[in-house]
Amino acid sequence: MKNISLILFIIINILYSDSLVNIQNLYDRNDFINAKVMLEDDPFDSSEYFYLGYQIYLKLDDLNKSNEFLQKAIEINPDSEEYSDAADFLSELINDLKNTNKTLTSGYVDEAIAEINKLTSKYSSNAIVYYRLGYAYKTNDDYDNAVIYFRKAVELNPYEESYRQEITNLANMEILKGKDFYSRKEYMEALQHFNKALEYDPENSSAMFRLGNIYFAIKDYLKASEYLEKGLLYQGNNYKVLYMLGRCYSALSDTDKALEAYDKALSFNPMYTKAIFEKSKIYKSMGDIDRTKSLLSDLIDLDSKFSKAYELLVDIEIQSKNYLEAQKIGEKALIANPKSYSLLARMASLYNELNNYDKAKTSAKESLKIKRKYAPALFELGVAELNTCNKLAAKEAFNGAKRDRNYRKAASDYLKPENFEYYTKDCN
Repeated sequence: MKNISLILFIIINILYSDSLVNIQNLYDRNDFINAKVMLEDDPFDSSEYFYLGYQIYLKLDDLNKSNEFLQKAIEINPDSEEYSDAADFLSELINDLKNTNKTLTSGYVDEAIAEINKLTSKYSSNAIVYYRLGYAYKTNDDYDNAVIYFRKAVELNPYEESYRQEITNLANMEILKGKDFYSRKEYMEALQHFNKALEYDPENSSAMFRLGNIYFAIKDYLKASEYLEKGLLYQGNNYKVLYMLGRCYSALSDTDKALEAYDKALSFNPMYTKAIFEKSKIYKSMGDIDRTKSLLSDLIDLDSKFSKAYELLVDIEIQSKNYLEAQKIGEKALIANPKSYSLLARMASLYNELNNYDKAKTSAKESLKIKRKYAPALFELGVAELNTCNKLAAKEAFNGAKRDRNYRKAASDYLKPENFEYYTKDCN
């Protein structure tokens, strides 16, 4: 029996020794999280085990847990000078942090910053001190310095998420400021804040996406695509950003990359109708009308009120001189979405092609009821009024249309005296 007990004792000690060595190796390799996991999974009632736990938790800035393990080590081995020195160090660190925190919470921010700065020399390898210094600078609204010290804390202890989160929070503050300027179309001011957010947090995909949106808005599509691509490295499944990237490449006439971006967007959200519509436009530009119509048909099945899909189908049929089919599609579309001013204007154009000027006027006027001064509707109204000899009404409509740069030339041509007389020569 004594032999069995001895054997068990030897086995337990071997297992304990191996486990402690493994934990120590993880600690020596700065793999503190796995060292902590193994420490908690294989507990032993020994001073060496508890002292190693003290060291691990100290590195992870869990000072309470670190102190708990150290006290247990001292209970088992109260004569250890090493443990006694460690207790003095930890006690002094905790007291120093308490004192500086008292200074900070009392409102003496500059004094607290000076005090904690001294602690960074005294405890240069302790991340929590740098975190506290960053927090003090943040309290003082000095975000640039706050980020510097939060980063130092992350460098020393990358496992404490709250340190990294402080940097993200400061970056997000800049993003919110930038969004406010962006909503007012003050793009240069917005750029400054988004760039500052990225300066604070170089991996902040939200800031990259926002920068991409600004460069898209100011038509710098190449730079927009660069920022969107960078952001997608960190958040590759964002289908809305992939759609925006596709629009950038469409604007840059890179149809292959545009289609690739739209296809990726649709792989994450097959119901994303905007991406389907942009794909259909690309295939139309490539002359693949069958695929265009197929995509538009799929889109309408997903969203029967997607007016632009109907408009493109109407355009395709008009270009093919399938006027009756175009009319059929347009009328079906208006049943689904009677308030689509752009579709009503398109139908006015179609009715003008069919010489059905009364219907053209009705459609154009319905469009203008929904959106006053809508240039496409004004132009088609002008054409219809001209062809029904309502000269004053035609001039008024063309004058309204030419305020839009896209219709300025065509409307002005109709208004030239010689042209206007020619179109109205058969009028009484």
